[in-house]
Amino acid sequence: MKTVPSLLAWSAMLSLSGCADTGEDCGLAPLPGGAGQPPPLLSLGVPAALHVQPSLRGSCDGSDTSQVPDSITAEVFDPNNHTVASEASLTGNGQSATVRFTPTTPGRHHVRVAFSPVGSLQQFGAYVSRAWTGGGPTVLPLPRCTQLDRTTQGTWLCDGVAVHATTAAQTPLGGVSGIPDVAVAGNVVWVVGEDRVRRFVDTGAELELTGSLLLNQRDTVKVIQSRLATAEELWVLDSERLHRFAFTPAGVVTGAAPTPWGQGNQMPFGVDMVLGLLVRLGPDAVSVIQVTPEPDSHACTFRLGPDEAFVASEAPCQRLPGVPAGLEDGAVWTRVDSLLLPQPGQTLYRWAAVEGALTERGTLVVDTPLELVSAPLRPGFALPFIQWRQSRVGAAAPVAPESLGPLGLELLPGNTDLSSGPRTLSPRFYWEADAGDPTRQTRVFARGASSLK
Repeated sequence: MKTVPSLLAWSAMLSLSGCADTGEDCGLAPLPGGAGQPPPLLSLGVPAALHVQPSLRGSCDGSDTSQVPDSITAEVFDPNNHTVASEASLTGNGQSATVRFTPTTPGRHHVRVAFSPVGSLQQFGAYVSRAWTGGGPTVLPLPRCTQLDRTTQGTWLCDGVAVHATTAAQTPLGGVSGIPDVAVAGNVVWVVGEDRVRRFVDTGAELELTGSLLLNQRDTVKVIQSRLATAEELWVLDSERLHRFAFTPAGVVTGAAPTPWGQGNQMPFGVDMVLGLLVRLGPDAVSVIQVTPEPDSHACTFRLGPDEAFVASEAPCQRLPGVPAGLEDGAVWTRVDSLLLPQPGQTLYRWAAVEGALTERGTLVVDTPLELVSAPLRPGFALPFIQWRQSRVGAAAPVAPESLGPLGLELLPGNTDLSSGPRTLSPRFYWEADAGDPTRQTRVFARGASSLK
């Protein structure tokens, strides 16, 4: 049978080196424990069997081990720290053990296995994922999209090209200068490019242009970092300023004076080196997420002023641990990396807008050798996901619980042989390059009813 790489990040061994039968210290380190063969991904509601090896010491006369455990106890805790019923037994004449339990909650479980009189205390994480709750794939006849969304009427927007639901006809929204930036809110599509801001409405038959603003020198949008859209407003963060565009009752697109947003020492972050992100705090307030040479991320609030332009709040910026790793309309995800032994890994946080501030709404510890894949953030809303580095068994999306608590996990669909590069996860969709023809097609899966709060 092929050996499946371990999920587990082992804690410090509690046993000491030396000879168990004589007490002689011969300078031999314990043989490592925890090198078992657990399933790379546990399924919700399916009985699981984790195989664990004790940490044993080599004998001074050169034999493999001087003593093996003759008893074992085990405890399993779910993501909410509730005890899960489990059974543990020694196998292989004490050379290994099996822990069995049936998970009923998705997310990271903590397992403790104690061997006696030798073998040490082993602690590790086991990851439980619920099944995919979304739909099957939709194939778009376009190379894998970087920026992807869909209107309520069903028109797909992929890298500045509209693919109409009824006819599959393609309508480029850009010009000769390149791919425009697109934001979707219901059936409203905002397009920024070629020194213009345009607003379209999807009628079901076509994208009807309802307003256009030619940008003057004051309103020129530089390199876009982030954007937020409603049917009536578009907020755009470029590399220097925060812009607000509005569609008035008179049917005109207007632009307020842009507001400088940087602290002067912001640093690029993420896989696509973005400078800042927008998180909506309310109908007239937004948080600009940025990273400076100081530790952690900073969330600085801007509110609409009397002239309909944004004004920086006098309140100090809120500090968030780690660097941004994902983005929603009203939430940002951050990750904290730790290289310290004995338990290297990452911690993922989700911060949601609650009463005008960002509040923690879920965490997940990601142990080595799991990999937390951060999303490209510049194209729009995107979420991190977890994949198993050395075995292609798929990937899982972190999911916020219905109420307060740790993050759960949901298995992602699609081609498990793909690397992380051709995959993208957003609050609404998961999409990937088509394995048969990655240069011409994109496979999109709509996510189920979201539990993100």
